[in-house]
Amino acid sequence: MNTVTEPTSLDEHLGRLLALEAAADHIHGWHPTLMPGMLQTADYARAAIRASAPALPPHDVEKRATGRTVRINTLGRAAGRTARFVIGEAVLTQPVGGPATLAAQLDHLMTLLALRPTLDVQVLPEGGEHPGLNGSFTVYRARPGCSVFVEHLAGTAVINRPETALSFIHACDHVEERAASPVDSLRMIEAARRRLTHA
Repeated sequence: MNTVTEPTSLDEHLGRLLALEAAADHIHGWHPTLMPGMLQTADYARAAIRASAPALPPHDVEKRATGRTVRINTLGRAAGRTARFVIGEAVLTQPVGGPATLAAQLDHLMTLLALRPTLDVQVLPEGGEHPGLNGSFTVYRARPGCSVFVEHLAGTAVINRPETALSFIHACDHVEERAASPVDSLRMIEAARRRLTHA
């Protein structure tokens, strides 16, 4: 199977994500403009969902936002299950929900990184060309294969064909190599949070 197209309901969308995340041994994502959904606070998620889907009813906005806040729990803390996200530097300054919401989001991110040794976040500085310019995606690796989740304005898609998924894996590896190290990235996150709190 190559691609599963847009789910027919919000419950199906959330169920698909949770199933991918629960089954994955390794989650590897590239997110150039927004904090990865798994790492979002409820306030940040509400603002991001309203911006990307302004016609979505308030009840569905709340349901999606709440769903994002619990998805990190599927990762757990067990050795052998890891997640690594590369985010664009713009994520640290784009005031989704306003400066206070972004500051709280960065605080939340630093707490997650401190408490979950199986989680890494790297920041890709702005500038330069790379395969990730085509947009965000998340790779879920689970023996014996992997799936790629892509979210777009018209819905979502899951890519399972190995040769197609491989291009996303290569793109992830490429942006990771260009990104700051996890330690330097944490310093960038802390600096962005300080600028927001002192503004």
